[in-house]
Amino acid sequence: MKKYFYLALALCMGFAATSCDEEDGPGGPIIDTVVHTVTFEGDYWSALIDSKHYGGELLYGENANNYAWTDSVTGLNGGMTLEHGGAWGGGFYEGGTAISNYIDGNIEEHATFEYQLAVPARNMKDCTPDPDTDDFIPNNFVVANCPAVIKFPAEGVSRIIYSMDIIPTTFLLGTMLNGNDFAQSLKDGGYLTLIIAADNGMAIMVDLARDGKIMQDWTTIDLSSLGKVNSLTFEMDGSDKSEYGLNHPMYFAFDNVVVEMRR
Repeated sequence: MKKYFYLALALCMGFAATSCDEEDGPGGPIIDTVVHTVTFEGDYWSALIDSKHYGGELLYGENANNYAWTDSVTGLNGGMTLEHGGAWGGGFYEGGTAISNYIDGNIEEHATFEYQLAVPARNMKDCTPDPDTDDFIPNNFVVANCPAVIKFPAEGVSRIIYSMDIIPTTFLLGTMLNGNDFAQSLKDGGYLTLIIAADNGMAIMVDLARDGKIMQDWTTIDLSSLGKVNSLTFEMDGSDKSEYGLNHPMYFAFDNVVVEMRR
């Protein structure tokens, strides 16, 4: 189900902090373009993974409202949504983005909020094998609980995001497939759509489930049509609703955010 986008290759013949060195053109200097893939790997990112899925000190402790992350190369950042100003004291339960590396494919038993930081499969696109055992080392990713926002620095920097990999979390996938006490199974119909909206008014809609087809693996989503953005907001819409909103949990994960920067 994966789709691979190599848009950056057309710019720089390579990804990750590769610049295009150009001479001055007829109309003046040609601006260098740098394309960087935010993989969320390394000690900085791993230190932001909570010790447990729900009720951990990072995402649900007294300092949870201060939880935040920033990529040092692109300035892309995220954290708690704080839609209610943290007044509910719910931490990540109120929405936001959190770093994770939990893999749990037991969608029959673990499709609950107690496993909210897990995804059902590793992203094999950038998984690396352990040199001693050949086992795959779990890779980091971001879990988003909608509504959630990611953005570039507050000074108004706009950049092009070419693509990102996404997947429903274990919590969401199990609910879409099997339903639960609150939500219906979507195997026989209905829909659940992820809405990725840019601050420039553009938006992309991605079907997580529609007409019995349910996204179950990492999938690369082309975001280049959004143009230059300063922020992206993630929300969901679906066919199974109540007076309180969607009945399905609004959790998904993303990884490998490909960003173009110009200097």
